[in-house]
Amino acid sequence: MIYLLHGDHIVSSRAALTQRIDDTKKQGKEVRQLDGNIIDALSLTQALESSSLFGGTVLVAIEGLLTKLGKKEKQAVLLTDILKRSAEATDIMLWEGKEIGKTLTALLGPKPSIQLYKTPVVIFKFLDGIAPGRAPMLVSLLREALAVDAAELIFTLLVRRVRHLIQLRDNVTPEGLQAWQAARLTSQAKSFTMDKLLSMEKKLFAIDISIKTGTSPFPLAQQLELFFVDMLQL
Repeated sequence: MIYLLHGDHIVSSRAALTQRIDDTKKQGKEVRQLDGNIIDALSLTQALESSSLFGGTVLVAIEGLLTKLGKKEKQAVLLTDILKRSAEATDIMLWEGKEIGKTLTALLGPKPSIQLYKTPVVIFKFLDGIAPGRAPMLVSLLREALAVDAAELIFTLLVRRVRHLIQLRDNVTPEGLQAWQAARLTSQAKSFTMDKLLSMEKKLFAIDISIKTGTSPFPLAQQLELFFVDMLQL
């Protein structure tokens, strides 16, 4: 059977993938993990159709295959046909770090198990609201976001957003951003000076180090609140 885990909420989707892999190994079954960014038709066929060393069903986990295919229609049809051909005898787990459109998911056939993991709307509202002088509002939104997701994910998204703003403030469009996203973030970036953005990035780096080394006197959630009070106060 084919299973697809996709969407921008990569912490949750990766946790589901890891859990499935761990459960399969505990059952004494073989797991084959493949990088979809570099796989070709021959290596995919070999991974899916060769017999298990332990007997029984094999779980083949492939990361990034559909994202790589994108608009490459002929290659997409070729590789998804290989997946469908093997789906009766092999469990196939596809993991994608972004939402996959209906055109590609339709190529997986009529019976795949598809789970979409989307980042909660409040987190995007929080990220889009970042601007000077908004500390009270941002702390409130941060607490709402922490109620629905892990501080680690929110921190990761915050770091990425600040780095995107730095690039856009320097007239560089970050790789992977759509035109409408770049336009919206450019407007957000203009509310900061470059010095302020670099100072924010430096502070976030210090928080990251303190958490990883265990030298922080506060948990990450509280560090994030203090970050906004310190960096974005009036």
